[in-house]
Amino acid sequence: MTVQLKYLRVEQFEWLLHVVQYASNELRTNALNSVRYAEFCLPSCHYGFNKANHIGKCLVPFLSTYMPHLQTLRLWRPDDFPWTSIQHVVVFEQDLYQLVKKLKEFIFLDIYGEIHYEKVEPYRLMVQASFPNSRIDIGISRFRLWL
Repeated sequence: MTVQLKYLRVEQFEWLLHVVQYASNELRTNALNSVRYAEFCLPSCHYGFNKANHIGKCLVPFLSTYMPHLQTLRLWRPDDFPWTSIQHVVVFEQDLYQLVKKLKEFIFLDIYGEIHYEKVEPYRLMVQASFPNSRIDIGISRFRLWL
């Protein structure tokens, strides 16, 4: 019997990385391949030495490999993202572009986390330039993008 998941909510993304590492090929390819909605909490970028940056960089390759039909992604952060400084808007734009490019059915990104007030406008401008036909809602505690 094939296991299919449509909705996946994992409290900590790194737990999912560990489970997938030790799971059978059938679980990795069949169960995760059918996920359409995923929700994860990513660790704080202020603890450990750049472990959060590494986990964040695993997100797009992981999703494109194991959840290629993902439509909605919701991320939770206890603080600001490591790639959300004004100097790193370009890095965030590249990561966002890769996410949209690799997940062909992707339609909604919802990020909860602290976004400093001075970063809201650069994000808004970046998204409007990169995804002109999309709808956005960006504030100090939320980043939402509908494609």
